[in-house]
Amino acid sequence: MANRGLVRVVIALLTIVGNAGFATLPAATAGSANPTHRGGQRPRAASGCAGANAPARSASPAVLRSAVVCLIDQQRAVHHLPPLHVSALLDRSAQNWTDVMVHTHQFTHGANFASRIGAVGYAWRAAGENIATGYGTPRAVVHAWMASAGHCENILNPAYRDVGTGVNPHPVRGFATGAGTWTQDFALRVNQSPPSRNFAPAHGCPY
Repeated sequence: MANRGLVRVVIALLTIVGNAGFATLPAATAGSANPTHRGGQRPRAASGCAGANAPARSASPAVLRSAVVCLIDQQRAVHHLPPLHVSALLDRSAQNWTDVMVHTHQFTHGANFASRIGAVGYAWRAAGENIATGYGTPRAVVHAWMASAGHCENILNPAYRDVGTGVNPHPVRGFATGAGTWTQDFALRVNQSPPSRNFAPAHGCPY
């Protein structure tokens, strides 16, 4: 059976002196997650994201990236959080790292994922990252992330405004056998304020 390849998520916070007025969630290690909300009722997002079931092995990266963003924005909408904006810079960061993991057979965030975000020219105030391998469609990977507390917390973090997505049709060898490796980078620019301060949905993870 394939190792489904969900590992820890990272949330990094750069404090701006005199302007650190928002909370952050701790870094988390994803273990086995119960996909049912603690209250017993799992909130459901509406359907309708084009490409949600598109196969990572054959669909275009643009379709796959768009579907992942649509699906996470649906999750944010269910929990009354604002949608994220696609950043070309974060797309570049996430895609580069996805390809690195596949080509080097290493499933990791690296020594400092936030330095990768800075290297593409994104000046960040807060940043987080989800990775996964062995998930064949956008729906499958978002479902897995939402069922894992730390990954779900990144998706529902109210401090983020921007998102970038990377996808490679191949798994990271040694960690999964099914198609699809994914990276999603979340961030808030250094000169921006959080769009929301409602951390309650994130604290309710996983869903």
